[in-house]
Amino acid sequence: MPSDWSARPTGASAASLRRILAITAAALAALTGGALLAVHGVQAGTVGPDVTVHTLTGPGNYSAAGGFEAYSLGTTSCNQGDTPLNWCDNAGGCPGQGTSDEEHPVIAQNLYRLKDGRFEQIGMSWLKHGFTALAISHPDCGNGSCQNPGTGNLLGVGCTDPYDSDLNGSRPLGLRSEVNATTGFFPFPETQIPTVDNTSQRIRVAIADVDPAQNPGALYWLEGHYIAADDAVAENGHNNASYRQTFVNAGTFSLTFSGAGPTQRQLPAIAAWQAVDSEVDLVAVDVPGSSPVERFHVARRVTDLGGGDFHYEYAVHNLNSDRSAISFTVDFPGAATISNAGFHDIDHHSGEPYDTADWTADLSTPGQVSWSGVPFTTDPDANALRWATMFTFWFDAGAGSGGLSHTIGLFKPGSPADVEFNILHQLFADGFESGDTNGWSSTVGKR
Repeated sequence: MPSDWSARPTGASAASLRRILAITAAALAALTGGALLAVHGVQAGTVGPDVTVHTLTGPGNYSAAGGFEAYSLGTTSCNQGDTPLNWCDNAGGCPGQGTSDEEHPVIAQNLYRLKDGRFEQIGMSWLKHGFTALAISHPDCGNGSCQNPGTGNLLGVGCTDPYDSDLNGSRPLGLRSEVNATTGFFPFPETQIPTVDNTSQRIRVAIADVDPAQNPGALYWLEGHYIAADDAVAENGHNNASYRQTFVNAGTFSLTFSGAGPTQRQLPAIAAWQAVDSEVDLVAVDVPGSSPVERFHVARRVTDLGGGDFHYEYAVHNLNSDRSAISFTVDFPGAATISNAGFHDIDHHSGEPYDTADWTADLSTPGQVSWSGVPFTTDPDANALRWATMFTFWFDAGAGSGGLSHTIGLFKPGSPADVEFNILHQLFADGFESGDTNGWSSTVGKR
């Protein structure tokens, strides 16, 4: 893409321009093996059941224990599809629906921080299992008219259902490790494990990560994420996460939405990094051949340090991939000097079976930096990048981002074993999906 396309096109209709850009996008997808996709916001009118996080409420705050704070997050769901969503939580299934007993959503809650240019996940909860759905209309859910199914075992078309922070924080919660986020399948009844203290199974965060005195200038976001089997089978599972900025009260370290903006619907929290920093690139990376489609998100910021040196920050988010990731590699086209490689993950807690060992950085190949964990064949419970979690990577290099290639190595056996992709830097600075060309400014062709 020429880097001098700075003028807005003239003399063409919005429709024809959208077609040109759609062809361009298709060509770019072909160049990247179909793995590189745009990260979109709100969409509507989908086929099949389509559960989304409509509104984030609360948050709930609990007393600290052992150097950790504990929080919970309220989530209001919306079925914007054209079919009721299963919400069955009964042994033996739900009569008249033809559903099995485990066909209900599970709800994950996460906390993220941006500090000194580094975007990290610092907290995660176990899962709230949905047990009954209300039928409430909201003008922003579907066409604004709830089609009440007459039972709490379904979330009707155009209906919302609120689970407040107290409910989502009530325990016992469910293990993430029992859920296949790609298909939405999990065993029923879910395993229940006793809690130890107030932080068990809730959004558990080290006090040092939220103490304002230790985190001057830091920004925080909470995220809610639904997984549901019928939503996943309908290929509607990519818009199930939403985020909202939150603030930390000095002294108490409690979280609040007071003064925060609205919920950013149908976008994972990794999108917040780009929302506050226009130099951040963000792409969706799909596993070729997967069905339902397994998706990762990758965000990157490159900072010119001067003298031919650059600092790189990456965040890799697993949205719904059951195969998960066990390595991340960045390749330069030449033998660039690479140094100061770092890594940050989020630890599973409260009795989840997963290991928490950090991935190891490898700089032995000239022009390449790679991080990896223990392979599946050695330990199926190794510290893989699993669904609804995000790992952060950083390094310095004596070369810019032109010609970079990237690889996500998949954890569980299957084909392909990895996914290769490129990142195009801010291809369309103002987007183009709306067809409104008045706001177009420039395009950049840097890789």
